[in-house]
Amino acid sequence: MKKRKLQFLCGAIAMIGFTACSDTDNMSSDVAQDGSYVYNVEVAAATDSTTHAATRTLKLDEQNNVLSRWAAGDKIFIYNTADNNQSTEHTYSTLTSQSGGSKGTSFQGTVKSKNQLKVNNQFAFFYPAAGLEEGSVGLVSTSETTETNQGVTISYHDVSNTITEYVSLNMNKQNGTLENIDKKFDFNWGSDLLKEVPQNVNNIKLKANFERKVAIWGMKFKIVNGPSSSSFIEDIDSVKINGLRSYDVLNLKNGSFVGTNDEKEYAITIANKDRSKLNLTKGYIWTAFLAEDASTNFTITVYTPSGVYTKTASKVFNTGYDYRSNITVEKITPQPYVKVKDVMWATGNFIHYKKGSQEYWGIAPAQWWISNYGDNPSVDNKVDNKNIVKNGLGSQNWYIDNHNGRYTQTSDDLDLFRWGDISEALNLNSNAYLGGTGFSIDEKYYKNKLTPGGLFNGPVDKSEAKFGDIVKYHTEKTGRSYYYKYPTAEQFEDLMKSVTKVPAFCYTDKGNKIYGIYYSDYALTGQHAKFPTGKKLWKYEDVTGLVLANRGLFLPITGQRNDNVSTTVYRHVAEGSNFMGFYYADRATAVSTCRGLFFGSLNYGMTLPQKHQACAIRPVYVGSAITGTPPVTDAANFAPFSNIIDANGRKY
Repeated sequence: MKKRKLQFLCGAIAMIGFTACSDTDNMSSDVAQDGSYVYNVEVAAATDSTTHAATRTLKLDEQNNVLSRWAAGDKIFIYNTADNNQSTEHTYSTLTSQSGGSKGTSFQGTVKSKNQLKVNNQFAFFYPAAGLEEGSVGLVSTSETTETNQGVTISYHDVSNTITEYVSLNMNKQNGTLENIDKKFDFNWGSDLLKEVPQNVNNIKLKANFERKVAIWGMKFKIVNGPSSSSFIEDIDSVKINGLRSYDVLNLKNGSFVGTNDEKEYAITIANKDRSKLNLTKGYIWTAFLAEDASTNFTITVYTPSGVYTKTASKVFNTGYDYRSNITVEKITPQPYVKVKDVMWATGNFIHYKKGSQEYWGIAPAQWWISNYGDNPSVDNKVDNKNIVKNGLGSQNWYIDNHNGRYTQTSDDLDLFRWGDISEALNLNSNAYLGGTGFSIDEKYYKNKLTPGGLFNGPVDKSEAKFGDIVKYHTEKTGRSYYYKYPTAEQFEDLMKSVTKVPAFCYTDKGNKIYGIYYSDYALTGQHAKFPTGKKLWKYEDVTGLVLANRGLFLPITGQRNDNVSTTVYRHVAEGSNFMGFYYADRATAVSTCRGLFFGSLNYGMTLPQKHQACAIRPVYVGSAITGTPPVTDAANFAPFSNIIDANGRKY
């Protein structure tokens, strides 16, 4: 481990032939058409041979230390903070190196300033300027935008059309190579005060020392009796890391991070865009991130052709240092439940799925599963005689008109059910639901909806059941390894008290996102956005790896069906739309209402959903105690789910 530091020396060069203009202070500069001032700059960037001062070209020495050398074409950008965020420029002034090497290089270019220079004007420098083009560095406003919904206030820095003294740093997506870090993520900042105003010519003299604002980590993944002779994993599809800070806002004036707690992000995906295998450098996968300068909890998920592996641990990471670690990971095996707040929640919603002659009732193959999760709309999904439009793959992206989230659900791919209905569950236009007031289904079955006097009928045997706990009805039977039931209202209320409850999304096997809420007993690094989220999707965090590793409960946004019809509403998750997840509990509050959890763009908490407005069910496990190696989940035995889960393990 070694700390890296950039040192830059700036000097004057000859004027490049601009027309000069003088003010009363006898200061000369070039005047652009918009009235701003242009100055020539040459930056002589030295290399400290002791610390291997960071540059664009990162390489490993024989001890696997990260060495740095300048390269021709390296770019930094420069900003005059004395402009006080008044600039109308849409991009920062960029300086380019003319040569490379270990002894230093020379950056040349011009800087555009809104105001004429004065002594003690502060110039900020940032490397790599290529991040502006690559999308890892963005323009943001210096003022905070605030949204308040249902008493929850969220603050963030919105995108800016012009340059300011703030920039956003986004490290969410990397490819695991030092070359990728060179180009996009090796963030370095420096500044200097102007000691002398140029006279007669528009050249300026500056000197700056750069600070690396990131940590760089090389990882080798090892498993006991692994596939290679060294037990290290060499065939890696992708890696996900939760807990390392991957998004923040940097103040160019003083080099501090000023992002709000709501907008900071803590998830990194390491993958190639074409889904090809990751390239290892001396066996390492490399990532850059914003260090906490403290002990940091993280979870790593490693995807390989032979299975998915995970590791949760803590490590002290300091800004400006590079690290190398051999990490022993464990293979993820499918579990029948995930425990949160001492409740054994099912690892998927209750669903009905039919493909050809094969039919499945039970727990979904993944926590993120919703009906039509990765499909394009078909003629069967038309509603109000209108074809469904889409802005992405899957039913969370389906709508009509101006992002009105409405479509027709089918019984072959079903995840919404009327409360207490069993016999008519596949008739989506039925008005069948279990009536009654002030009672719990509590794993019971009923033959009739109501007695003539309005009182509730007594429970019956399963053979006579037409109403009751549909989850137990379909999971407690011959050939199944586990059985489940409706959750209680008290279990939902306890769930809302979880240590972690954040807006989140998971990637599916089709590569699209499913949005929802993530609960866990484990505290995530940093503070996070809250529900209700308002109608902005960037606040949602990637928890794919955490969910896959069984580290928490994920409830997808499902919407609900309208009264006695097959029309699904509130599922369309898009910027500006209203979307919600509705989850039934087992408690009836009135003849037509029950208890349930709901969350989304404008709401969060317990509510009284209508029994005939079909909602999602996330069951809880009530089977016998599991000892030793558990059998595979029931979904793993259903062939149409084999791309997601099978007898060898969970894949997504």
